[in-house]
Amino acid sequence: MDNAAASADAIAHLADLGHRAIGVVTGPEISPISRDRLAGALRAAELRGLRDALHVEIGDYSAGSAFVATHALLAAGVTAIFCFSDEMALGALSAIGEAGLSCPRDVSVMGFDDLPLARYFQPALTTIAQPKGMIGRRTVELLVDILRGVECPRRQTTLAHTLVVRGSTAGPRTDR
Repeated sequence: MDNAAASADAIAHLADLGHRAIGVVTGPEISPISRDRLAGALRAAELRGLRDALHVEIGDYSAGSAFVATHALLAAGVTAIFCFSDEMALGALSAIGEAGLSCPRDVSVMGFDDLPLARYFQPALTTIAQPKGMIGRRTVELLVDILRGVECPRRQTTLAHTLVVRGSTAGPRTDR
């Protein structure tokens, strides 16, 4: 999957809703996936003239790291937060509630992965869905070919992601 393109779509979604102060909670800086996602988010923000309004906090894909990062982002005045995992989005939602705010009325939240539980978060989580089923099928096909001794030329396949819009994102409040 093209992680940069997926993150760019997430930032575009939030910007299209009218958000201009967007927070991003990344994974670890050593993670190639995290670096790709951040590059896509930065590129999308740059294209929309929002690069200086993008606030980045480093996380570790855990709810706890996003909980801490979200408090910093709220202090910076963001109206939307994009987390690089659904687990981190859960931490962001918790921090928003602890701060006496609500999602999406005060702060929109997006995740990444489309975990099966994402639709049951309160509110249901807007997220980027990875094609997990197709990834599994392609992996099994490759393993079967290897086990059969089939010569497999090295190839790279990029599978499509999907933006799944649910209740955790909305336009920013206009009465602030």
